[in-house]
Amino acid sequence: MAFVIVLIATMIACQKQGAGTTQSAGQTVMLDSCRLSDTTSFAKSNGERCAIFADATIVFPKWFVDKAHTEQLQRLFAAFVLNAPDSTGLEDAMRATVSNTLHQYDFFEQLPTDDQLDEGNDSQPVYRYNTTTTVNVHCNKNDVITFCKTEVVSKNNKVTSVTHRYYNFDLQTMAYIDLHRIFRDDAMADVTQMLRDRLLEQNKATSNDQLNDMGFFNADNLTVTRNFYFGDDGITWSYLPSQLAVDAIGEPQISLTYDQLEPLACDGSVIRRMH
Repeated sequence: MAFVIVLIATMIACQKQGAGTTQSAGQTVMLDSCRLSDTTSFAKSNGERCAIFADATIVFPKWFVDKAHTEQLQRLFAAFVLNAPDSTGLEDAMRATVSNTLHQYDFFEQLPTDDQLDEGNDSQPVYRYNTTTTVNVHCNKNDVITFCKTEVVSKNNKVTSVTHRYYNFDLQTMAYIDLHRIFRDDAMADVTQMLRDRLLEQNKATSNDQLNDMGFFNADNLTVTRNFYFGDDGITWSYLPSQLAVDAIGEPQISLTYDQLEPLACDGSVIRRMH
């Protein structure tokens, strides 16, 4: 590691607040929220100092049907939304979400030094990095609940990255909804083509070359990802920055209607519940 740790100041506070309930077609999911923060600072090998701040506000399932269902839903939430190992409890998983955010900087041998924030007492520049994570319920309909995790990264109070990730759960089967719970295996190529056609239509383009000129540099490689959510009329896929287009475009979204997608649905697909 190219820098030397000279100070680590950790302040973790978890304040739980009532977040209400969400009502699906069946049972009610009771929600709560937790706010956490953590911070660390260190000196690099060249003497420059960096301060890193991580904050999170997490809405999570507090109760669903009974104890067994609650624990199952919380395990799903921790595993998929918080990327926690199976053996990690929900509270530890929420704390790890903040802690892991700080440790992403451990791999930087030299952090960028072009933006000086201020001067410390020792006349060395201080660089401030902030990551804010917010988890909310995006929608809840027909026994499908969707959580959205938003991450905002700032350097010296200037936003450098915003991402939205969506996680869908079937409350009837108590399972994470991946693509194979929606579409037949042999239909994925058709869904991909529909997304490509819709991207052209949304941008009033007639070719991938035109999309490329607009900043969609990866349109030729567009795929059906797991980053999607259910709406009143259809499914919307959201692509992360630089995944499909240049950063200036942000996070492109492509929507397909349930009527378009239903012929491609697998047996037991949640599509047939959604409209």
